[in-house]
Amino acid sequence: MNPSVPVSSRPVLAPRLMLLIALGVVGAAVLVPCAMLIYESLTQVHSGARQFTLKHYAGVLSQERSYELLGRTVGFSAAMTLCAASMGFLFAWIAARTNAPGRRWMPIAVLLPYLIPPTLGAVCWILLLSPRNGIINTLIEPLVGGALFNIYSFAGMVFVESLYTFPLAFIFFYATLSSIDPVLEEASAAAGASAMQTFRRITLPRMMPTLISVGTILFIIGLESFDVAWFLGYPAKIYILSIEVFLLTRFNYPADVGGAAVYGVIALIASLVLVQVYRRVTADDRRFVAITGKAYRLGSLDLGRWRWVASLAFYAIVCVIGVLPLLLLLAISLNAITWPFSLQPHASLANYAWIFSDSESRRALLNTALIALGGASIAVIAGFVISYVCTRTNARGRGLLDTISFLPFTFPGSVLAIGIVSTFINTPIYNTLWIMLLAFSIKFLPYSIRNINGNLLQIHRELEEASQVAGASLLLTIRRIVLPLVVPGLVAAWSLLFIVFMRQFSLPIMLSSPGSQVVTIMLFQEWDAGKMGHVAAYGIVMVSASLPFMVAARLLSARQGLGGPA
Repeated sequence: MNPSVPVSSRPVLAPRLMLLIALGVVGAAVLVPCAMLIYESLTQVHSGARQFTLKHYAGVLSQERSYELLGRTVGFSAAMTLCAASMGFLFAWIAARTNAPGRRWMPIAVLLPYLIPPTLGAVCWILLLSPRNGIINTLIEPLVGGALFNIYSFAGMVFVESLYTFPLAFIFFYATLSSIDPVLEEASAAAGASAMQTFRRITLPRMMPTLISVGTILFIIGLESFDVAWFLGYPAKIYILSIEVFLLTRFNYPADVGGAAVYGVIALIASLVLVQVYRRVTADDRRFVAITGKAYRLGSLDLGRWRWVASLAFYAIVCVIGVLPLLLLLAISLNAITWPFSLQPHASLANYAWIFSDSESRRALLNTALIALGGASIAVIAGFVISYVCTRTNARGRGLLDTISFLPFTFPGSVLAIGIVSTFINTPIYNTLWIMLLAFSIKFLPYSIRNINGNLLQIHRELEEASQVAGASLLLTIRRIVLPLVVPGLVAAWSLLFIVFMRQFSLPIMLSSPGSQVVTIMLFQEWDAGKMGHVAAYGIVMVSASLPFMVAARLLSARQGLGGPA
C-alpha cells in the first residue's frame, strides 16, 4: 500500500466513474426513447419536414371514445388488481400464518401457474369457455340449453388476467409475511381472538405498506396488459389502451404514430405517478411493520375446521389454472383432443415434428433462445453495476441513477416500442432481432435491479471495507469479495429474466419483422391460422424450457432466504 495516499480517498474515483458510465448508458437507453415518444406526440410530418403541433392531443382528447377507452383501461386494471391482490394476500396469509394442511408446499405449488404465460392462459381459457365451441360449454350445453360462459367479455379478461397475476402477488406477500415477527398475532390468538379477527385487526394493518406497493405494481401490470386483452377483448371489440396503441401503429394505414404516442404519454404519466406512490410507500414501510432477518415459526394461527377448506381452495385453484391448462395443451399437442372439441383414439408427435422441422419455426426458436440468453445476460450485468453503485457506494447522483433505471417499469410494452422504433427507425438495427434484444433489455432492467438489490443488501459492508483497507482496488474487491457471495442471486435473477423474456408478447408483436419472429409470434400466427395442435405444442415447449430455470431460481432464492422470485 502506498502510505502517501490516504486509504479513504483511494476508492472514491472508481465509484464516480462507474456512476458516470452507468448514467450515460442507462440515460441514453431509457430517456431517449421516452423523449422520442413525447416528440412523436408533439410533431407531424408536413411537406417532408417535421413541424410542432398539438393536433394529436386535440384529436385524442376531443373524442368521447378516448375517455371511454381510458376509463375501460383503468377499470380493467383496478378490477384485476383487486382480484389478484386479494387472492394473493389471502393465500399467502394462509401459507405463512395458519395451520392449513400442505401450507409448506404452497410457495412451490404457486410457481406452476406462474410458468404459464398469459398468452397461453388466454388460449387455454378460450379452448375451455368459448361460447361457440369451448370444451366446458360444449359439455354442459345439453344440460342448460346453451352456452353458460362467455370468455370474450370484460369479466373474462379480468378473470384470466387475475388468475395468472395472482401468483406474483402471492410471492411478494408471502416473502413479507415470512419476515414479520408473528408475536402480535400469537398474542391476539392467546387473548381469545379468532383467526379472522386477528387477520383483520393485526395482520392487515401491519401489511398495509406492502399491500399498497404490490397493488401499485399490479395496477401498472394491468395498464400494460396486452396478451389477454388481445385474445379475449379484441374479438369482442373491447379495447383497452395497449390494444388501441397496437391498432393505431400496426393496423392503421398510414400508421397514426402521433395518436398512439399521445396515448403512450398518458399511460407514462399515470404510471410515473403510481411509481412515485410505490417508492414513497416502500421507503417508509418501516414505520408500519417490524421486519428482520430472523426466521420465524410459520403456521401459528389455528383455523379449526376451516383449515381444510383453505388448503383445498388453494390447491383447487392451482390445479384449475396450472394443471388443467397444461394437460389440455399436452392432449391437443399430441392430437389426442382436437378443437372444436373431439376425442381422438390415437396420439402422435406430428405437431412437435413440425415445430422442429419447419424452417420459420426453427428460426423463431433460435431467435427466442438468443433474445432470452443475451437479454437476460445484458440485464443482469447492467443490473449488477447499477445495484452496486446505488446500494454500496456513496457517489453523488446514485439516487438519480436509481430513478432513471426504474423508469422502464412504468412503460407499457407497446408504449416503449413506439419510443424504440422512433429512435432507431433510420438505423441498421431497425426491423432486426437486435432492436428486440435492446427493447427487452431496457424494459426488464428494473426487474434485474430489484432482484440483485436484495442480494447486495445482505452482504455486510465490513467485508468490502476490510478489502479496501488491505489495499485492494474497487474492481478487485468486487471480483474477489462481492461476486462470489452474490453469484447464486445473480443466477436466480438471470433464470427469472430468461423465463420473462421467453413469454413476452407485447414487445415482439410491435417490433418483429419477417425473419425476426420469436416463439410467441409464431404461436399467434398459428392460432390465427386455426392450427391448434401447433399452438399447443409451442406452449408445451415454452413451459418445458422454462421449468428448469424456475426450479433453479426457486432453489437459489430459498437458499439465500429471499422468499422466491420478485
